[in-house]
Amino acid sequence: MAKSATIAISSLTGNTAAIADGVQSALRDMGWTMREHVEGITPPDDVVVVCFWCRKSSLDDASMRTVQACHDKKIIAFGTFGGYPQSTYADLVRANVTTVIERENECLGVFLSQGKVNPKRIESRRALPPDDPHYLDDWGLERLMEGQNHPNATDVQYARAFAHDKLGNL
Repeated sequence: MAKSATIAISSLTGNTAAIADGVQSALRDMGWTMREHVEGITPPDDVVVVCFWCRKSSLDDASMRTVQACHDKKIIAFGTFGGYPQSTYADLVRANVTTVIERENECLGVFLSQGKVNPKRIESRRALPPDDPHYLDDWGLERLMEGQNHPNATDVQYARAFAHDKLGNL
């Protein structure tokens, strides 16, 4: 019996779309079929793949609506954000996304990849006063500038491996 999943992709800059392409490739390699999620409709498959961009330490609004439309589903999430995937901030994002998913569903895992941040957003944060909580200091600037190289082929391969590890035995 073929395995199938509904995939929801929310991508403003192309970061999340690049990760989603890798995830879809991994699923195809494992014999899965996928259908695109239509917003406003409950995903028909038991497994839902949510590809999101990070907003306020959690899911973007479209991805949040997708998760909220799900009930008793197995959800795996793949996100992009301006942070380092091994950071304390990444741990917070993973915890927040897991909490949202587990309100009415089972979370199979949350993968995060560093992604590009819009240069205008970087400039606006640098222009804030240093006491503003969103002010971008030199360390933050260095992180976001390095993030302009992501997601790259290695990040996509990590996403593929995560999908294989989490969904390969379902």
